[in-house]
Amino acid sequence: MIEGMKPKPFLLILCLLAAVVLSGCAPSGLSFDELPWLQPGDVIFQDDFSDPSTGWEKANSPYELKGYSQDGYLISVKLPNSRAWSVADLPLSDTEIRVQTQKISGSEDANFGLICRFKNKDNFYSFLISSDGYYGIMKVENGVETLLGSDQFTFSEQIHRGDAANEIIATCIGNELSLNVNGDLLLTVNDDSFTSGKAGMIVETRAEGDAAVVFSDFVIIKR
Repeated sequence: MIEGMKPKPFLLILCLLAAVVLSGCAPSGLSFDELPWLQPGDVIFQDDFSDPSTGWEKANSPYELKGYSQDGYLISVKLPNSRAWSVADLPLSDTEIRVQTQKISGSEDANFGLICRFKNKDNFYSFLISSDGYYGIMKVENGVETLLGSDQFTFSEQIHRGDAANEIIATCIGNELSLNVNGDLLLTVNDDSFTSGKAGMIVETRAEGDAAVVFSDFVIIKR
C-alpha cells in the first residue's frame, strides 16, 4: 500500500479528486491521472488487499464469488461462458496497470487479467491470459466482443502455465493498448473507442465454467 493510504485508499483518492473539482481547478470530466501534481511514472493507486476495507466489491452468489482472501483478492466465476470483474471507482485516462495473478482452480483455458477504460459491463478493454499459455486484448463495445490485433488468442512461452503465478501489465496511452506478461511485451494494438474509464481485474470462463483466480499487488501508474 502507499504510505498513508492504507486505511481507505479509495475514499482518500476520491476526496482529493473532489477537492480539486470543487475548488474550480479542474475541468469537468477530469480523469484522476490528469491532476496537475501527478507526473508520468507516479503511482496513482496501489493495494495489496491485506486490508478488507479498501473498497473492492464483495459478492457471493450462485454466479460468482468476489472478495478478499489471505492471499489477495479472489474472483471466482461459477457458470460456463461467463465473466466477473471488480473495478476501482476512479476515473482514469492514460495509465499503466499492474497485478500479480494465480489461477487456483478451473479449466486451463479460462481467461483472467486486467481491465482499463471500463465504462460499464458492455463497454471496456480487457487484457487477458490463460493458464494454458494464450493471450489477447479484447474490446467489449455495446456488449459485442472484438479481439484486437488478431483473429484468435495467441500462444506465448512467456506465460507461466498451470497454477503458476503471472505478472500482467496493461498500458493504455491515447489509442495505444499494450499487454506485457512477466516482463515481456506480448502485444500492442491501436483502438480509439474508449478514452477514459475505470481500471480493475477480470476472470472469464469457457465451456467448463467454475474458475477462480487470486490477484495481488494491484498498482496504477500515470503514463
